[in-house]
Amino acid sequence: MQIGFILTKSPSEQGFQTFMTFAQLHVSNDNISIYLVGNGVYSAAKNYKNPDLEGIFKNSKVYVYGNDLKARGIDGQIKDGINVFEQYDHLVRDVMGNFDQVISF
Repeated sequence: MQIGFILTKSPSEQGFQTFMTFAQLHVSNDNISIYLVGNGVYSAAKNYKNPDLEGIFKNSKVYVYGNDLKARGIDGQIKDGINVFEQYDHLVRDVMGNFDQVISF
């Protein structure tokens, strides 16, 4: 199953912990893609360390919105393997055309 996660919560918010729980349930059984937008981009920063999140990212396709990185001053400082997208159209096309299920936090 193709599952998309849209993460808008920072690591300090409760919604982020809920995302972690759901992602861990799906990462070993499904093909997942994760879109980091809004405050969700903080989890893409190189200096943010979370071994559980690293495992999820390693086994997923991860995208981060470039304008949100710039707005928070962390563009150019993201973890390896994370793809930057510049237009919301990319997210919308992927969500509408490729996923069986989309979950947003």
